[in-house]
Amino acid sequence: MRNRIVIFILPPLAILAVAALLVQAMVLRQAVAVDRKASERLTLYRQTILGEYEKYRYLPYMLARDPRAQIALRLGQPTETSNRFLEDVAEKSGAELLYMMDLDGLTLASSNWRQDWSLVGQNYGFRPYFHAALRGEEGQFFAIGATSGEPGLFLSLPTPVEGDPIGVAAVKVDMEPLEKAWEEGGETVFVSDGNGVIFLTSVGAWRYRTLEPLSDDVRASISAARQFADKSLDTLPDIPVRAEKELIIGGQTYRHNAADVGLLNWKLHFLMPKGETAKLSWPIWASAIGVSLLYIVAVLIFRGRALRKASALLKKESNDLRELNQRLVEEVEERRRVEAELRTAQNRLARSNRLAAVGQMSAAVAHELNQPLSAMRMFVAGARKLLLGGKIGAVEENLKEIDLLQHRMAALTQELKRFARPAESRIERADIRECVKIAAKIVQPHFDKTGVELSLCLPEAPVRIETAPLKVEQILVNLLRNGADSAQKRDSGLVALNLLSSTKGLEITVADNGAGIPEELKEQIFDPFFTTKLDEGGLGLGLAISGRIADDLGGTLTVENGHLGGAAFRLNLPDHDPRPSLKPERERQKEMV
Repeated sequence: MRNRIVIFILPPLAILAVAALLVQAMVLRQAVAVDRKASERLTLYRQTILGEYEKYRYLPYMLARDPRAQIALRLGQPTETSNRFLEDVAEKSGAELLYMMDLDGLTLASSNWRQDWSLVGQNYGFRPYFHAALRGEEGQFFAIGATSGEPGLFLSLPTPVEGDPIGVAAVKVDMEPLEKAWEEGGETVFVSDGNGVIFLTSVGAWRYRTLEPLSDDVRASISAARQFADKSLDTLPDIPVRAEKELIIGGQTYRHNAADVGLLNWKLHFLMPKGETAKLSWPIWASAIGVSLLYIVAVLIFRGRALRKASALLKKESNDLRELNQRLVEEVEERRRVEAELRTAQNRLARSNRLAAVGQMSAAVAHELNQPLSAMRMFVAGARKLLLGGKIGAVEENLKEIDLLQHRMAALTQELKRFARPAESRIERADIRECVKIAAKIVQPHFDKTGVELSLCLPEAPVRIETAPLKVEQILVNLLRNGADSAQKRDSGLVALNLLSSTKGLEITVADNGAGIPEELKEQIFDPFFTTKLDEGGLGLGLAISGRIADDLGGTLTVENGHLGGAAFRLNLPDHDPRPSLKPERERQKEMV
């Protein structure tokens, strides 16, 4: 039976495979032909551009050497003699504009001096071709005319050509006839400059669009030279969706070939729609599918006879099918029984997970309350000594600190609830420097006890961001206390906290000169219940909680070996509202209403 199915299916598949190979070969052959044609067309178009350039290249040199063009520059004012001379040369040469500028860029003579939009009296000292000519170079620049509003290629040279210049001779070449010739040819071709701006094209909608988004610096440079007037220079639709030899513009896929023009870092692009390949390949596919269908019909006719003979065999096999069906029913019942046992096991596992979560939260409460309790014990011990010394004022200060700590313990208990429900955390515009100072005050007794020095490097100006300040303090207390525990083993233990801010947010680094963290333990350092201080009673929850809080605030908490020789924890917080789970107090009140 299996051999018959193979014989039935194999010939149509072979026909379709052959068709696929033929289409592939045709597509490859056509791609090679398209690239060859593109290379020829690119060479032709490149020669037309360079020919247009060479056609007018001599004019600036001629004007720079002719005394009639220099009269206005030498007199320092417009003269009819220079204007008439430029007008006559422009008419005979076919150039769009000829004009002479003094050393400040002021136009003193122009071929359009009779027109309402005459260039005489206009200053073009901001154009790059003007500055290039003053440097003794041949100026070349494509731009939209600042006075006429029409685009063209500007060419320039200093006058006189040798010696100290007294001005600049400039020629504007109209490139529009070249574009019209491309458009009438019915081919898709365009030229882009060094910044990727399309300025010559057979597709009018693409003119003054870009192949890639322009940077702010490039846009500023273009604006300073007034190169493209007030054009927005938007990116072409779908660009930059590209593949090798392909370009997608406006949903249309093109075969893309490009070549350097050899002028002003211009690049010439020739595009051919890829849809033409599909039009040529569909007859092959249609023929292959048709032959396959004819073969299948013929086989079905012959198979009908064989099926009638097989009906008797099917009746005999029906008994076997009934037995098989009975076994299937039994297997279904067995599967249901196994699924019921699996659900029971899942329920037990869920109860175990809930109990584990309760245990973890209890350990977290003990861990987070232990730090302020330790600080309270230190303040109580200090108050007793101050009472014995009769220093009532100092005792009053210690009692205030103890009161603050008990308020913090109450708030911390509330925050541990919010650890399970982040949406209840209060978001406000807070100065992170105050968070650092409060955290430092809380852990200062521990630093005094361990003999470790605490160094704070904070900006003088406020550093305000939208965040949950109590959670930030909670992270900093954990990091500072861990740093003190690590650095106390050194003769001169040191923990340094550095706060840096930027437009995107802030970065807090807590570094110590302790033993550091081995590379093999960095991946586990933020795991719950992982600790390197088992002999000191550590529970391994501080960094796990801190990492969870940093994630809830929309930031990150990472560790590396710092410049002090020990560990360096880096807390990054964004300057915007954290995750949606952390809502400002006013929003939560609105939701409750």
